[in-house]
Amino acid sequence: MISKRLKETFKFIEGFNCLADCGTDHGYLPIYAVKNNLVSRAYASDNKKYPLENARRNIEASYLEDKIKLVLADGLTYLTEDIDIVTILGLGGRSIAKIIDEANMRFVKRIILSPNSEQANLREYLENNDWKIIAETFVKDKGKYYQIIVCEPGNMELNKLEREFGPFIIKDKSPEFKEFINSLINTLEKALKKVKNQNESSKLIKRINELKEVL
Repeated sequence: MISKRLKETFKFIEGFNCLADCGTDHGYLPIYAVKNNLVSRAYASDNKKYPLENARRNIEASYLEDKIKLVLADGLTYLTEDIDIVTILGLGGRSIAKIIDEANMRFVKRIILSPNSEQANLREYLENNDWKIIAETFVKDKGKYYQIIVCEPGNMELNKLEREFGPFIIKDKSPEFKEFINSLINTLEKALKKVKNQNESSKLIKRINELKEVL
């Protein structure tokens, strides 16, 4: 069963030659991408043997051993000239930034990222290291909210809220995004009623007003 987050990710993969999926887990992303001709070949990598064994079984069951190469590695240290698109889903933003920073990304034309946390840190890294966000999607999948960030080499300038939530996500204002922001506001407003310290109260009010700006 392909998750909603993966389905949204696939929309940004088509038209490239070779994919590297970092932290591949069960290998679902590269399998689908190759099977549906979004890319001609792929690398499925992880830094743990167990997830790679899961991926191996799924790749063999799909008869794609000749098109998907398994790699046991930390991050993207194995990148070669033929890899032109990279996907990293399900890690923290700082971890994703570290992986990109330590890799030779010279031949990569697009990266698709879905951090589970620290989204602002990741976007700040991208902003300062010649990556430009060209598209984003905000997804609710099995009760959890995810940001999908699509980047290509280039320059951009972001403000504080754009780093946190994404310039395209804020602009699109999807129902899922509005639901997420309203839930944050509701939580803060409940906390505000219980706060007696003036300083803490001011901080909460400032944050609530910030969040209302993106609705």
